[in-house]
Amino acid sequence: MTTILLYLLIGVGLAVLSGVAKGSMRRLVIGGGLGILVAFVAFPFSRSSGFLSRETVDPTLLALVPTFPLLLLIPLLIVATLYLALRGGGLVAWAGVIGGGGIALGGLIWYAQPAQVVRLAPISGLMEGLAALVLVVAVALLAQSHPRLRLPIYAVAALAGVLAFAWLSSSSGGHTYLPRMAGYYKLLMPTGPQTERKLVEDYNAAIPQKNAILKEIGQPTLEPITSLADLKGSIPQEASEAGYRLLQPARTQYGALALFVLAGLMLGAGLMGLRHPNLQAAGDLPSGMIFAGVVSILLPAFEATEFQLQKLVKGWPFLVGFFHKAWPPNLANPDANIFPLQSVLSEMALTIEIALVGTFLAAIFAIPSSFLAARNLTQGSAFMRGVFAFMRGFYNVDRGVDTLILALIFVAAVGLGPFAGVLAMAIHSIADLGKLYSEAIENVDKGPIEALESTGAAGVNVLRWAILPQVLPLFVSYTLYRFEINFRVSVVLGLVGAGGIGYFIKGAMDAGNYDQMIIGVIAIVIVVNLIDFASSWLRSRLV
Repeated sequence: MTTILLYLLIGVGLAVLSGVAKGSMRRLVIGGGLGILVAFVAFPFSRSSGFLSRETVDPTLLALVPTFPLLLLIPLLIVATLYLALRGGGLVAWAGVIGGGGIALGGLIWYAQPAQVVRLAPISGLMEGLAALVLVVAVALLAQSHPRLRLPIYAVAALAGVLAFAWLSSSSGGHTYLPRMAGYYKLLMPTGPQTERKLVEDYNAAIPQKNAILKEIGQPTLEPITSLADLKGSIPQEASEAGYRLLQPARTQYGALALFVLAGLMLGAGLMGLRHPNLQAAGDLPSGMIFAGVVSILLPAFEATEFQLQKLVKGWPFLVGFFHKAWPPNLANPDANIFPLQSVLSEMALTIEIALVGTFLAAIFAIPSSFLAARNLTQGSAFMRGVFAFMRGFYNVDRGVDTLILALIFVAAVGLGPFAGVLAMAIHSIADLGKLYSEAIENVDKGPIEALESTGAAGVNVLRWAILPQVLPLFVSYTLYRFEINFRVSVVLGLVGAGGIGYFIKGAMDAGNYDQMIIGVIAIVIVVNLIDFASSWLRSRLV
């Protein structure tokens, strides 16, 4: 309960700070309401446990409605709050107070419910339908830039959606390649006290047979139970396999964080609105939608990445010990014939050379290909338009494959060493440089081009005297910038065996020689700054 109240206070505090800064309170009410609506449908709120940890299901508030119908008041309150907030005036403050307070109260009532046995009820076709709908919307959006083809595009979108849904729903299609999609969204249905009694009786009846097996293998025997609570958060294996789960409302997930913080935000905005009713703006609806969208994207991302500052606190002793072992740097140990500083200087030079060669090769291939990827130079015929589409497609595919992945492939193909790093860096940089070069070509001044064409100059002369003088300074600037990036990338490539200073750092780390590894880190910082200052100076002289 303390954590829940803390979430509420955080929301209220954020609203108060925004009000002190003269921010719009209506925007917070709208954004908070829309965010809670997303959390109601999509964010896990509580936990229901099976026999094994992998059988755990974290239901959303919508999935909990069959078990606790009172939760339906939350979306109803949100709809009423949004209606009043959009009307503006003094209603906004009362909408925030009533809506935020009511939603928080509903969440607290659910939080106080006892644990109970529920039955999973998967909703077939829901995720398949949502995936097909996303495809329909993506294709239909193309009609915005092609108004004359609107009806055919809509027809293609509808057909694509139907085919996608049929494939995703088939046992030989989507359910084979994406098995988790089938019945992914599950409702939790109530079962009643008699179900728990039956599960307890079945569990106790099977204990003698299980204990006989446990005694043979020397394991502790099981004791009879009077309720599923005696199993400490799990249920018998047979019940779990039959689709039953032990629902524990008090074990909240990140959906609870979203609901209570946003409810506190609405409540705080409403209270501030009662005191300052003029804290409203004309664009509150789109701003609130953007706010809700950002929350809906970031919160699951933080959860998926297991972002927990507690882990950093627990790992702090290691960090302290690491820095203690890393300082002072061990520049040389002649007695052991170890000279880390010399190794760092050699590997740093190799790292710079990898970046230089990779960038040079990429520029050599990117310059001619960029002219074929420039829209203004390839619209003269159907063949050239096809070449343009091919080059842009190549750039997109090449940029989609990260340098690290290419390095792993080339290390396996050509072995450890800098050659693999050069190949990976050059191939990936072709697309990045080519895209920048082609965009620079597309933005050239048309005046010199038209002047030369009016005199009957050939295409090569137009390229030489009208386009190149305009784009060459930008080409050099982009190449220098890419070299900076490639140097940093080459450090990481060394960690996978592609040579350079990264390879030295990895070896020192693996051997526990932190006082040698820190020399490489210091060298990287120094060289990065030197390259940054030098390339910035050169770009300022060229552009």
